[in-house]
Amino acid sequence: MPLYLDEIWFDWRDADSARRTLSLFDGMGSGSFNYPEGVRQVAGPWFSNEETKLIVILDIEDHTKTFTSFGFAMANGLIARRRLTPIVEWSAVRDLARTLSPGE
Repeated sequence: MPLYLDEIWFDWRDADSARRTLSLFDGMGSGSFNYPEGVRQVAGPWFSNEETKLIVILDIEDHTKTFTSFGFAMANGLIARRRLTPIVEWSAVRDLARTLSPGE
C-alpha cells in the first residue's frame, strides 16, 4: 500500500473564494469525496492552524492519475500548491535500523 502525505495549499483572496473551495473539498470529511481511480483516503482530512493548507493521508496506486484532477483545480484557482510526500509505516524504519551495521 503506497501511502502519501498530501498537503494542499489553497489560494484564497476573500471569504467567497474560501467558502467555494471548502465546499468543494467538504466530502473529504464525510467520505463522499470523488477521488481519482486508484486513490483511497486513509486518514484525515486535517486543516492547518497556521496556513490555508489541507492535510490528508492517501493510498495512491499511481500518483500520475491524480495529475489531471489537481491540474484542473490549480488552473481554476482552487489550489495554489501541492506537496505529495511518500511515507512508510514505522515498522519499515525498524527493519532498516536492524539491517544497518554498527558504525554506518
